[in-house]
Amino acid sequence: MYLIINCPTCAKIIMANTANKTKTCPHCGAKVPIYGSKILARTEDVQEATAIIQHLKQRENKDSSTVTFKKFKA
Repeated sequence: MYLIINCPTCAKIIMANTANKTKTCPHCGAKVPIYGSKILARTEDVQEATAIIQHLKQRENKDSSTVTFKKFKA
């Protein structure tokens, strides 16, 4: 089984195989404990896991495209 989790160090979305206890984040190199991490999705198929990650990244990019400005005094 494959789990889709967030790296606690860099917050990037990563895929982990449940046959392992930890996963090294390909983005920041942190060693991530698989069990105890917040699980975003589960799947039996690696292709489906890849599709889920792509969907989550697209949704993440869409959410971050809105720009907010802080009010300040001139």
